[in-house]
Amino acid sequence: MSKAKYIAEGGSSNRPPYFDDECDMAKKVGMWRIITDGDFIPRIDQNDATSAEKKESDWTADEKSKVLLNSKAQLFLSCALSREESERVDECDTAKKVWDTLRTHHEGTSHVKETRIDIGIRKFELFEMNEGETIDEMYSRFTTIVNEMRSLGKAYSVQDRVRKIMRCLPIIWRPMVTL
Repeated sequence: MSKAKYIAEGGSSNRPPYFDDECDMAKKVGMWRIITDGDFIPRIDQNDATSAEKKESDWTADEKSKVLLNSKAQLFLSCALSREESERVDECDTAKKVWDTLRTHHEGTSHVKETRIDIGIRKFELFEMNEGETIDEMYSRFTTIVNEMRSLGKAYSVQDRVRKIMRCLPIIWRPMVTL
């Protein structure tokens, strides 16, 4: 069986997942650990941020590995980006700047995030099963709304989700529901 259908063009079998609007929190946390230590500039006096930078030939092995972390983080992020996302961050020179640009674009400012939460709450409150829709289709739509809200920091308890599903079922399903 050909591997081509499983590996994106130019990718590898261990290519990281694409970063897009639905990037979940676990991916963000994993990438952030790499990014926080990445932007390291060896200085003559590491305790003084205004101190002159060391020449590359004077770097210690530890300093070289710390500088390499930023490059690794940038590479990791660039492998996870679609072509459109890559163009958005082309001018960023550190992994942290790439990350901040992506976060601002996808999550927006705190005001935008609050607005997205409000919209999600409204979707949850108004959620109903559509006519002619199967239970699986309805549950898939519902799960998408719940996951979107969780990624924004608003999680619904299992009890709240079950109650909402029970309330949105059409009348013909009521005799089948036991409490």
